[in-house]
Amino acid sequence: MVRLALAGLALGYGVLFAAGSAQAQAAAPARQEIKDCAECPTMVVIPAGKMTRSTKLGDTEYPVELRRPFAMSKYEVTWAEFDAFVNATGRKGNNCIWFSMAGDRKQPDKNWDEAFDPAIHIQEEKEPVLCVSFEDAEAYVAWLREKTGEPYRLPTEAEWEYAARAGSPNDATWWQTFNMPRFEMAMCNDCVGQDTMGRDDWLFTMPVGTYAANAFGLYDMPGNAGEWVEDCYNPTFATAPKDGTAWLDGDCNRRVVRGGSWHDERHYLAAYREPSPVGDRNNDIGIRIVRSLPE
Repeated sequence: MVRLALAGLALGYGVLFAAGSAQAQAAAPARQEIKDCAECPTMVVIPAGKMTRSTKLGDTEYPVELRRPFAMSKYEVTWAEFDAFVNATGRKGNNCIWFSMAGDRKQPDKNWDEAFDPAIHIQEEKEPVLCVSFEDAEAYVAWLREKTGEPYRLPTEAEWEYAARAGSPNDATWWQTFNMPRFEMAMCNDCVGQDTMGRDDWLFTMPVGTYAANAFGLYDMPGNAGEWVEDCYNPTFATAPKDGTAWLDGDCNRRVVRGGSWHDERHYLAAYREPSPVGDRNNDIGIRIVRSLPE
């Protein structure tokens, strides 16, 4: 299906998670990318490492050690990549919930094919797919596994945070990165400053990779679309796995969403985590995927 492009959008440039990024670049090995099929997302190999994490700034810190490298999609899964899955499987998915400042509105006849009012915005093929539930995301990675024979899956929450931080420490230099006066690093509600309704007053998604990558070579970790992770929801990390694996205890009818979206404010993005029901489809939540690597 042909998608309509919008011309004349102003692009901003910057460095995601700027604090600590030089340290991460120095420590990281030469970047390796993987693409298993024409329709598959491009994957970036993320090195093993350690981090401390906390539920909020100044809270108790919990150590995590990711002992093995893994590959994560370089960009959020795009509309075109997800459409290949839809065309191959015939999967349906209506009842998209459209975000509104006046209150979210369920749209019974809308799915990922129409994530916004077309009078406002029609997504391009390279914009992140939206209106996908956790169940849709699980079906997508299952299709990739069958298609390629490779172990695709959703990221764990610890993997997502480790990859997003890309070497930045668990302190104010990371948590408050998105309070910077000049915020040119992501697509969000007030990314260009106070009193704006979105970057240059467009309040919707942008093509993936519009802004600069972080130190691991990943784009749009903050903003643009929130991203499903595998973990069941728990309010704190107190008893979370310390090896970075998925936390499958807790409220498993809701899974965690990370990263914030096109309508979230910049100071929420770095630490944004929210539970969402597994069957809900929202026009501010998309997908980023992981591929386990052989030992």
